Amino acid sequence: MKPIAILEHSKDAPAGFLGDAIEQAGLPNVLIELHSGASLPALEDVSAVVSLGGIMGAYDEDDYDFLAPEKELMRQAVSRDIPVLGICLGCQMLADALGGSAYPAEKMEVEFAALELTGAGYADPVIGALGEPVLYFHGDTFDPPPGAEVLARSPQYPHAFRYGSAVGVQPHPEVSSSMVREWASGFERSKLERSGINTDDVLDRMAAGDAENEQRALAMFGAWLDEVVVAQGSQPFQG
Repeated sequence: MKPIAILEHSKDAPAGFLGDAIEQAGLPNVLIELHSGASLPALEDVSAVVSLGGIMGAYDEDDYDFLAPEKELMRQAVSRDIPVLGICLGCQMLADALGGSAYPAEKMEVEFAALELTGAGYADPVIGALGEPVLYFHGDTFDPPPGAEVLARSPQYPHAFRYGSAVGVQPHPEVSSSMVREWASGFERSKLERSGINTDDVLDRMAAGDAENEQRALAMFGAWLDEVVVAQGSQPFQG
C-alpha cells in the first residue's frame, strides 16, 4: 500500500492521536514538514492526504508559499477520488480549495464541548464516530464548498463537511490537553479574554477526560483509515 502523506504546517501542530491511529493500524505514512521547506508529494505516490492545523490562515498565500500548491494538490486528489482529511487549518484550506472560502472568524472560538451533528453527520462513518466533547481552538472559519454535506457545527460556525473523497474537520480531536496548554500559552492572554475565553477552565475540563478523548479520537481516525484502505482496494492491513 502506498503511504499516507501527512502535511505538517507548524511544528507545534503535529498529527498527535491521528499519527497514533496510523501507527496502530500498521499503515505506511510519510510526514512532510512544509514549514521546513519539504516538497509536496506526487499524488501517484500516496494513498491519501492529511492536512493538519497551523498558525497561519488558509488565505495567507503571500506569506507561505506552500499554501496555494497544497490547495491545488487537494483539488487534484479529490478529482481522482483520493481520500483527503483536513483538520482545522486543513479543513479551512480544503473548503477554499473546493470552491468554498476561508476567512477570519468574527470571534475566536476555544471550547471543549459537544458539537451539533446534522443528520448526515450522525450517519457519516467518520464524523459519527467522533463522539463528544471535542476541542475547538480556532480564529478562522469557513464556508463549505457548494454541494458539500455539512456534518457538524457549533452555535457559531460550521465544523465538519464531506465533499466526495474529502472530509474536513475544524475541531482538534488529534490533540492532548498538554499540547493545547502549550498553544494557549503562546496566545496573548488579553486576546483570549477579549473573546470571553477562560482557557484554564477549558483545559481543566479537557485534561479530566484525556483517556476518553484519546479513545474517541482513535475511533474516529480509525474509521477514516478504513476508508483509505477501501479506496486502495486493499484488505485491512494487520499491524
